[in-house]
Amino acid sequence: MGTTYSITLTGRVRLRELQKIKAAVELELANINAQMSLWQTESEISRFNRFQPLEHFPASYEFAKVVERALRIAEITDGAFDPTVKPLIDFWGFGSGQKSNLDHKEASNELARIMQSVGWKNVGLSGTTLYKKDKHLQLDLSAIAKGYGVDTVADKLRSFDQKNFLVEIGGEIVVSGHNRERMPWRVGIEAPNGNGIFRTLELSGRAMATSGDYRNFRTREDGTHFSHIIDPKTGKPAETDSASVSILADSCMDADAIATALFVMGSKKSFQWLETQPKIDAFIIIHSTKGTFTTRATDGFPSKPAPIQNAPF
Repeated sequence: MGTTYSITLTGRVRLRELQKIKAAVELELANINAQMSLWQTESEISRFNRFQPLEHFPASYEFAKVVERALRIAEITDGAFDPTVKPLIDFWGFGSGQKSNLDHKEASNELARIMQSVGWKNVGLSGTTLYKKDKHLQLDLSAIAKGYGVDTVADKLRSFDQKNFLVEIGGEIVVSGHNRERMPWRVGIEAPNGNGIFRTLELSGRAMATSGDYRNFRTREDGTHFSHIIDPKTGKPAETDSASVSILADSCMDADAIATALFVMGSKKSFQWLETQPKIDAFIIIHSTKGTFTTRATDGFPSKPAPIQNAPF
């Protein structure tokens, strides 16, 4: 997935068992890469992106599962999350080997052409069979696949009867049980200005994902920055008051995609949407004046140590 992963376990685990766990986890991650990596030319997603319109594409159960959830989140966020933005990501220079078109004079005409093939409603899914309604349509699951990977690794650890762990892939996490001090896991939210950790919280039994404009960006000729997160409705880098959106959910797959959607929405619309989603909690860092930040969080976002869930002592 073009990033790193880490797993922390607590409790006594024999070395031989630990080696089995590591091998099983790496096999799961290799399978996910083979399904959803845009950097592998023969991955499932790469082959689907080369597929012709209306041809039936037989997908693996896992790939179809992630596409199905991506389309569902696109629907409930009114397209703020859209898994068909790959041509836009390439256009703005965030794809494999791509250069930004931001300063090209003819860019607006090219952008308008690309926008004609972007739209989650142009993906068909029936069971594990996919098809596209436009020959130029291409999927990009980068904003949900990492979260899915975290969930998958967590499930694999549970299959080895591990109950106390922290799984992290590229900053997205799932925590279960307790740390070695028999306390909830302590995790941090990065400061958007790069000055360390903005906030720490203690979690158990939940997933967290964060999207922001401070890690992956490009610079215009006039020196201003634009984010890698694309607004599917405008086709342009999202212009939002949010600097960082952290989501807590039952699954990291959902948290990953929803963090992207809420970043695109901006803080006001995000909290209107969150009122309809009682199982989702959010902490948003908002751009303020002169490079400062304000924050806003849902009532359920931890402001003090959280109780341990399902933690055997």
